[in-house]
Amino acid sequence: MNYFLVFQNKSFEEERKGGYLWAPQKNKNGQTFHHWTDMTLIEKGDIIFNSFNGKLVSILTAQENCQEHERPTGLEQLDLWEKDGWLVNVEYRDLEQPITYKNYMEDILTLQDDKYAPFNISGRGNTGYLFRVSKELANFLFEIIEGTNFVLRKKFQIEGSLQLESVKQIENELNSVVILEKTEKETIIKSRIGQSAFKKALLTIEKKCRLCGVRDERFLVASHIKPWSESNNQERLDVNNGLLLCPNHDAVFDKRYISFDETGKVIVKKSLDATTKMFLNINENMRINLDERQQIYMKWHREKFLEN
Repeated sequence: MNYFLVFQNKSFEEERKGGYLWAPQKNKNGQTFHHWTDMTLIEKGDIIFNSFNGKLVSILTAQENCQEHERPTGLEQLDLWEKDGWLVNVEYRDLEQPITYKNYMEDILTLQDDKYAPFNISGRGNTGYLFRVSKELANFLFEIIEGTNFVLRKKFQIEGSLQLESVKQIENELNSVVILEKTEKETIIKSRIGQSAFKKALLTIEKKCRLCGVRDERFLVASHIKPWSESNNQERLDVNNGLLLCPNHDAVFDKRYISFDETGKVIVKKSLDATTKMFLNINENMRINLDERQQIYMKWHREKFLEN
């Protein structure tokens, strides 16, 4: 599946009413541009983010591959291009809450590709019609949609075969967007995509904090046993390298004030006094279950814990 973004400021009403996207092959001077010829890259099932007046207003799904087609009836009044062009029939799904790009532009500029990207370095849309969207940027936009347009997100995931129904599916999707180690995008991918997918994976296994039992998903953190920054790509995706924890217990585990022995019994730093442990809800009688694969990661964590 490929992703695109279309700027429809001039032809939004006509194209939406007709259920299509259309771009000319050439202008009146015989020139052509990548933001027109990229229409030929669209295949059935591809996703196009629809921009109008500076906002993401609809999600489009290509109903068939791009085809050659004369300028459709309804676009004649624009009289800006030659008749020969490219057409894709699409299904429009309007967002309940349009998304203003400028509110997220810093992340958008980081996640989009350097070439054929929809936005320039100043945060304005590039001049043109259709632009390519990286998988990283597509997933980031889906995250925003999920937070503001839940009904559409649910429907779109199922119909677009993007519903993550198992740990394996989540790992496969994340594997398709993880950038190689030590790139400038690594931190963004972790916080915006990796952590979200990693948490979804853990939630298929357990539904509460391992230590205290908090169940409200809003306050559960997907905590890596061996940190993201020190893991290879396989370890970053491995759900056995994770614990679902509440914010308090995530903080003390991440900073290695606690770890766990071979039996799953908590080990607490001596530097934590009784009052601090009480407020952080930590006591030496706590215990968690660890399978053999989790034990491998926990051994690494415990060794680091004992070094400090």
